Amino acid sequence: MPDLQTYAEISAVVATYVEGMCQSDPDKLRAAMHEKLACIGHFDGGLEWDSREDFIGAITSAVETPDPAPWHAINTITVVGDVAMVQVENIWLGMHFDDTLTLLKHDGFWVIVSKVFYLRAAA
Repeated sequence: MPDLQTYAEISAVVATYVEGMCQSDPDKLRAAMHEKLACIGHFDGGLEWDSREDFIGAITSAVETPDPAPWHAINTITVVGDVAMVQVENIWLGMHFDDTLTLLKHDGFWVIVSKVFYLRAAA
């Protein structure tokens, strides 16, 4: 069973990812995401299947006003060895997303290797 330090490390990576996204901070996104990350989900009626750099480019071109204190809620963290799955909700540009993140502990650090997202319908 993972210890509290493991959950804290994973939670910190998730927070860095959300901050990077909502604050349009490529450095935070690169710190949280592996260079070979895939970001997959439906958006604007189409399927997106982006690399890390394509995802970062889309974020930086879309965010005009960075959110200094973005909201997110981690619903679940499952850890098996050096692999973790995190389900996190977040608000980006007023849209409510459910992200399923896969993380790998590599070279002593947790890093997001894949992101599959679901955009909730507007209320």
